[in-house]
Amino acid sequence: MTRRHARVVGLAISSASLLVTTACAAMARPLHAEPPLPQVEQASAKEPATASPSPIEPDRPDVTNGAHIVGEGLLQVELGYQHLRMRRTQRSQGTPVTLRLGLTEWLELRAGSDGYVRQSDGVTSASGAGNIQAGAKLRLFAEPGGLPVLSVLPTVNLPVASASKGLGSGDADYSLALLTGSDVGRTSHVDVNYAIGAIGAGGGAPHFIQQLVSVSASHSLTEQLSPYLEAFWLSGQEPHGGRALSIDGGLIQAVTARFAVDGGLAVGLTQAAPDLSVFVGISAIVGDVLGDHGVIARQRRVARLQRAAGH
Repeated sequence: MTRRHARVVGLAISSASLLVTTACAAMARPLHAEPPLPQVEQASAKEPATASPSPIEPDRPDVTNGAHIVGEGLLQVELGYQHLRMRRTQRSQGTPVTLRLGLTEWLELRAGSDGYVRQSDGVTSASGAGNIQAGAKLRLFAEPGGLPVLSVLPTVNLPVASASKGLGSGDADYSLALLTGSDVGRTSHVDVNYAIGAIGAGGGAPHFIQQLVSVSASHSLTEQLSPYLEAFWLSGQEPHGGRALSIDGGLIQAVTARFAVDGGLAVGLTQAAPDLSVFVGISAIVGDVLGDHGVIARQRRVARLQRAAGH
């Protein structure tokens, strides 16, 4: 491993260590303890608080992750199916799944998997479990009506997929992403990501540096239906591979405030990018897993106290 690679790997490991330390510190606090109510959430006797949840905001199906955090105490599940074609004969299928837990108003824990993976080159095929990812989204800045939100997303990719079958490299990957986004007018939104990682090459070879830049723009045709268009660039998927540039687009349909479906397709613009990728998926908030706390829960409690005082 070169000095440059060692520095990047060290940075990624340090970021992951900081993430674990921060998460453990947050989890060590009593779950029943709550921060002071923000001014916007304080209810008056004349204006009862409502318990209307914010609409679900999935990070899938595009490559770009939003800077927002899942609501405190809520568990959001995002899963899908993807079919990818490259160089005429190569095919790949995956069933990615991501679990997102809003631990605090500024920290979201994440766990994911590539799911069941199958690859074929027209002659042979291999299938099995994909890699597992662990990380967290940490909100650094948020000011309603001001500058765009800024979050960081450190992630470790664990080498669960079989290297002997060619489903993975057999090495862990480390990455750190900067996430930002902003509304454009009343019905449009733009997200921008930049990520850098130390990616395992397998076979005892040193990790190589990979960079990602992505931009995703969405527009709400209705309160439930939002088409999007995205472009993303990868510096390389192999140690000496070419740059990959792709565009993709699709639709996200929010069926309810806690359930959404999506679908779309991506087209490669360079030789190193997959020729075509088709994907569908669903996202759902399955419950308030951390108990009666968080923004929505505080609103419910205020409403209950007001009803009790009215009797």
